[in-house]
Amino acid sequence: MSTIASRMNRALFGSPGYVATTLGLDEPYIQHPESAPGVLLRIRPYKENQGVVDGAGLLQSVHDVTTNFRGKNTSDHHSFEVWFDEGKIKFYMHAATASAADKFRRRVGNSYANSEVFPVEDGYAFPVIEPDEYVAGAWMEMAKMPYYPIRHHNAEGWETDPYGEITSEMLSTDDSKVVTQVVFRPAKESWTDGDRFKRNSVDDLAHALRQGTSVGWLDPTVRPASAKDTQAAKTIEEQRGEQAFHVNVRILAVSPSADEAEARARGVAGMFRKYYNAVTEQGLDDIPVWHHRETLRVRSLRNHLQRMCDREWIDRRMIMTVDELAGVAHIPNDEIETPKIDWRYTQRGDRIPADADRFDAAPDFEEPTVSVGDDPAEG
Repeated sequence: MSTIASRMNRALFGSPGYVATTLGLDEPYIQHPESAPGVLLRIRPYKENQGVVDGAGLLQSVHDVTTNFRGKNTSDHHSFEVWFDEGKIKFYMHAATASAADKFRRRVGNSYANSEVFPVEDGYAFPVIEPDEYVAGAWMEMAKMPYYPIRHHNAEGWETDPYGEITSEMLSTDDSKVVTQVVFRPAKESWTDGDRFKRNSVDDLAHALRQGTSVGWLDPTVRPASAKDTQAAKTIEEQRGEQAFHVNVRILAVSPSADEAEARARGVAGMFRKYYNAVTEQGLDDIPVWHHRETLRVRSLRNHLQRMCDREWIDRRMIMTVDELAGVAHIPNDEIETPKIDWRYTQRGDRIPADADRFDAAPDFEEPTVSVGDDPAEG
């Protein structure tokens, strides 16, 4: 949707909000592992790990950029997911290919000692949605251009793991489901170079910040760069040469109660918005999946769901360095005190222990078609 059309819609109908809606399904929406793209891995983390630090090491080890003969980025995209489902907080990684899944299993094992990682072969590759359940959702966007970093563990202001609050907001009734999904794709080394014919590289932006700001209209003058502008320029320049990923962040909440679905989607998005704001005023803004017309809101939510099930990456010009992404997508440790997390409590090898959750076979439902088209709420 164009900026002008978006402004007109807001003037006429108000700003987007969290409005839970049933999807008009005739039968449960089920995604079996064999019908899902790639390979879904379940992670049962051992509590004694280094959390975000180990997450950064894992992401750095899987930063494999591939390009075609024209230099276009053809890298696969993968996802890190946290589910509240069946009354527990669970962790997953989705790999685009079987070979990537094997690599993730090894790398997660190396980064998070004593955790277990195994492919989801039975049951479901996404929480089941019943026809009478209400759905609410959102996606996150960067408040500023991606050269401004969000708060991360190697920057000023990082005190506690945001996952403590995010996972706490995900807790709901046992018959509700909440999913956060972070889709990531390696970015080329040239991500800080800007567009080919525009002066919008890291160096251009840092230079502009140091030149001060033009103020006034009839008789404009240049206000010298403030200490904050100078510090921002330095922070931005430090992004040059950093490994980075293109990122999508999505949220979905499902419940028999419309109020509960709305509260969980709004609450989780609010934690992402609250805990990643940096001193450069960069942060994450939440965009509810919304439309003032119910029929189009249903279509928007169905498309949002389908994109999450497909683990689809969309270019939203959202790029994060390894440290930034690690803060948004990592296995937490015992620093967080959220109950109902599916921890692993033993130090056995990479075998699936007898106490691992086993999924029952899914009912023999045919998965209803959810069309993927132009989403009026995501345009």
